[in-house]
Amino acid sequence: MGATRTAVILCCILLMMPFANARSIEPSEWDGWAVVEGGYSILVEEYTATWCPRCAEIDPDLGIVAEEHGKRIAMVSYHPDDGIDAFGPEAAQHRIQRLKSLDRETPGYPSFVVNNGVIREDVSSWPDVTSDILRAESNQRAYTKLTVTAQTNETHLTVTVMPPKGNEIVNDTQYTILFVEHKKGVAEGFDNPGEKHRDRVLVGLAEFPMDGEMFAIDASIEAPFVASYPIQDMEEWSVIVVHEYTEEALKNRTIMNSQPLGVVELAVQSSVLEEGTELPVILPVMVFLAVGILGLVTLQSKEKVREEE
Repeated sequence: MGATRTAVILCCILLMMPFANARSIEPSEWDGWAVVEGGYSILVEEYTATWCPRCAEIDPDLGIVAEEHGKRIAMVSYHPDDGIDAFGPEAAQHRIQRLKSLDRETPGYPSFVVNNGVIREDVSSWPDVTSDILRAESNQRAYTKLTVTAQTNETHLTVTVMPPKGNEIVNDTQYTILFVEHKKGVAEGFDNPGEKHRDRVLVGLAEFPMDGEMFAIDASIEAPFVASYPIQDMEEWSVIVVHEYTEEALKNRTIMNSQPLGVVELAVQSSVLEEGTELPVILPVMVFLAVGILGLVTLQSKEKVREEE
């Protein structure tokens, strides 16, 4: 009974946790410049495809879920370069290859990975995804404090990340800037079982290792910790900055010790929650069950250890 009561309390506490430091701006309110400070967000990477019916089915709901989380999570989608997907950006292939550094196979569609953890495949795995998010939040004791500035002109979005101070440098890590497009249109001629556009699509990236060469895909490196991306046809976008281990360092690490060290997002995006919009019915139930299960498992495990002692 004690564990059950404590688990219920844990559910309430986690669901009422304050939003992580992040910033979301309506496109009509964007004035060309903004700064965000944070690092506490949880990175959720989605593996999806424009031709995938299950992916198309859940895509609108994921936008609602991401907004309901209040930016406690930073969500980005990777599309395959398989000749069938309408996007297939090279930057996404780079991130998918990075996943393989942990000796894991390419996930199916849709799949989700929370903070570089276990691959959760299919929509039916969403309770596990929710548990992973809540576990990552509850286990997070320290994080890299990131300061990110974004500014735009008529042609480009330029992002600057404040470099780490000497005592903040962690060897074998890098700052990664992910350029994400929302409402990216699916061109005619491609198999598309869903809406005419997709959200959270990774379109470019830049990597700034603490020791090594800077690297970019479909973006331009302007200076150390500064990168830009063309935005002539991009009305809504996000910038996600991740302090993470390098791909080479991941080869010597496991899922348990490969989590990002800091994540923050700045988004210029229209709200998907119009007045009267509710979170998809199944998802709050999944959240509650996932949190309850997480709390019960954790507390019962602790009680079992105490009994054995």
